[in-house]
Amino acid sequence: MVITLLLGYFVLALPHQTSALNQSDWWFPPLELPLMLLALWCAPRRIRHFLAPLLAVVLLLVVLIKLADMVALQAYWRIFDPISDWRLLGPGWNVLSGTIGADKAWLLAAAVSAALLLVLALMITGLLLLARHGASGGPKRSRVVLWTMATGLLLVSLSGLVWHDTPRPAESSRLVVEHVAQSRQNLQDLAALKEHAEQDPIAGMPAGKLLSGLKGHDVLFVFIESYGRTALEDERYAGVMRSRMAAIDDELGQAGFGARSAWLASPTVGGQSWLAHATLQSGLWINSQRRYNWLLGTERVSLARLFNRAGWRTMAVEPALTREWLANRYYRFDQVYDARNLGYKGEPFNWVTMPDQYTYATLQRLELADTERAPVMAEIATLSSHAPWTPIPPLIDWAQVGDGRIFNQWASAGDPPDVVWQDSERVRSQYLKSVDYALETLASFVTHYGDDNLVVIAMGDHQPATLITGEGASLDVPVHVMSRDASVLDQFEEWGWHAGMLPDQDSAHWGMDALRQRLIEGFGAP
Repeated sequence: MVITLLLGYFVLALPHQTSALNQSDWWFPPLELPLMLLALWCAPRRIRHFLAPLLAVVLLLVVLIKLADMVALQAYWRIFDPISDWRLLGPGWNVLSGTIGADKAWLLAAAVSAALLLVLALMITGLLLLARHGASGGPKRSRVVLWTMATGLLLVSLSGLVWHDTPRPAESSRLVVEHVAQSRQNLQDLAALKEHAEQDPIAGMPAGKLLSGLKGHDVLFVFIESYGRTALEDERYAGVMRSRMAAIDDELGQAGFGARSAWLASPTVGGQSWLAHATLQSGLWINSQRRYNWLLGTERVSLARLFNRAGWRTMAVEPALTREWLANRYYRFDQVYDARNLGYKGEPFNWVTMPDQYTYATLQRLELADTERAPVMAEIATLSSHAPWTPIPPLIDWAQVGDGRIFNQWASAGDPPDVVWQDSERVRSQYLKSVDYALETLASFVTHYGDDNLVVIAMGDHQPATLITGEGASLDVPVHVMSRDASVLDQFEEWGWHAGMLPDQDSAHWGMDALRQRLIEGFGAP
């Protein structure tokens, strides 16, 4: 019984965010615990036998929600959505097993499952004992002790309503209400989004007027994984990144390219890159899995379909994908390149299937090198700056890339992720190296292979997790356009994009959902 009371106390007092664990008063007696005990003891005997296991299951669900919130708040800066976030288990498992290894991941999953089952068994057994000892008919001494304890806890908990400097006494109940309110709000927001999505004048624009200002250009939309505003402005990273941007500006200038840069607000943070991709493609704010699932079943015209209608051959380059991409039933890219058909023969870099340099080199070989073809529109989701950010290969001579086996010498270099991730400073250092590599490789690809018809629009997909950004960071990501065509660069400059690779405080700031319409309107025929 004592273990059950302690477990119940811990579950109900436990905060749902890791930052609160550092506060010394989170253990304040929860109001729900004495109320739960009093309800259990006052219930008729037949009901008590059903109520005790039910309360044990409820307590288990509460702790699961709190633990899920801790992860979601740390990674995605929001509370867990039980209706749609369960779909993240698959991607989360892939990242975990790719980071620490499949054997360790299965061992960890088994240990967590066993611990939860043990807690549930202890809670059910203990609550049944408490019900018997605290109710009428139980041992008199036990009843007196238990009722006195419950009454004392109740009084202490209620004191939190009087003294405002103490924690609120029913945090778990408030948390459940907050999740219910969030789900209702999400449904209301989705209904509003559906109404807005029907108003899309771009969908009916004649093919002859679509993107005429980009005719003959290869247009590459590059998503740089985990590349957020923090990388350029946080003092822990800014020195290295600003030097990199200056070097890229010089490199582009020597090759006859110019750059313009601005900021985009991403619909996601810490992960779920596909929400950013969907936002760009649809021109809608797709900031949740629920909205994403809805979008894939609509006829909203994607940016890929608009380019295709205007005469481009469209393709998605998704090296993270290892199976059929069902989302393309919505996007309708002409060609999808993924880990199965990009031809990479080298070793993976933990979860990262292949280095960015191989991805770019293969796109060049398979598609861009052919001069007798239609212009290409490609969406490229790079991977090298994806967690766990180790190891990172160097940039090599493009002629040596081949089938990727040359990268094997770096695929297992240095400490593995489970060692690196024991030190937060090392994790941040590796993050910086990975983003620096991603930008260096992109710039090298543009200047090495780019011609007068190349237009690259490169952006971060989202900010990294709180471990990298710290508390209170924005949702902004940098966005850059690189081209030799002065008319293309002038259009972006007219929109307020800053010259060069480094956006400043006065640079344009859009939602990522605005880019689709801006491109169609800015480069379409009047």
